Amino acid sequence: MDGEVGRGPIARESDGAFGPRITVKALLDGDPADGLAAYDGRARAALAAMTRWLSRFLTTEHAELGRSGAVCPFTRQAIDHDLIRLTACSLTNEAALLAGVAMLRGELADLTGWPGAGAVQKHRAIVAVFPNLSEPEGAQMIERIQKALKPSFVKGRLMIGQFYPSCPEPGLWNPDFRPLQSPVISLAMRNITIRDATFMLDRAEYVEAFVDAFGAAGKHMIAKAAHARGRPAAARRCAR
Repeated sequence: MDGEVGRGPIARESDGAFGPRITVKALLDGDPADGLAAYDGRARAALAAMTRWLSRFLTTEHAELGRSGAVCPFTRQAIDHDLIRLTACSLTNEAALLAGVAMLRGELADLTGWPGAGAVQKHRAIVAVFPNLSEPEGAQMIERIQKALKPSFVKGRLMIGQFYPSCPEPGLWNPDFRPLQSPVISLAMRNITIRDATFMLDRAEYVEAFVDAFGAAGKHMIAKAAHARGRPAAARRCAR
């Protein structure tokens, strides 16, 4: 996907699309020395709002979740190990954003500069917020970018997910729950696990990328998830 945008003006604009990467702890502390001072007021407000949502909503139980435990168990561990980085992007051009997010994919895949070692590295994540995008057009753009890049993320054993205030994506355990409705339009990127098979069922290219990444085990998990969710078409793809 990176090669498709080339190295012209859009690619050059995307090179500096995202500001400093700041940890959740640094954002909660509000320490300007950690890069926060590089952002304007709107970006700082967006980063603060998303940080509160990550550290409060995702790490706690919710009555509508449909199971016990935190909304996202991954988030608590990632915060505790200081392995979530937040960054903001002021651009609104879709092609530049596409190229910029593709660059973040490479950054997440590179372990350089990340603390910890071994198993803890699976909790690495980058959350990109877009303070100058607004609904509905901005959310629609982020949906397109997420769908365009997801196959390449999955092939690289990474995940990319969209978050925004009106996100209609239902919860896995309660279809009336909306766990992706964040206060700011954002994209979250993290390491993939074989348990993410359920999130591959919507499109054939996601299934193919997942199986490419995990082989026979991935095919088995896709088939299992497809049967559990009543998605026979996805199950048939794994039977070929």
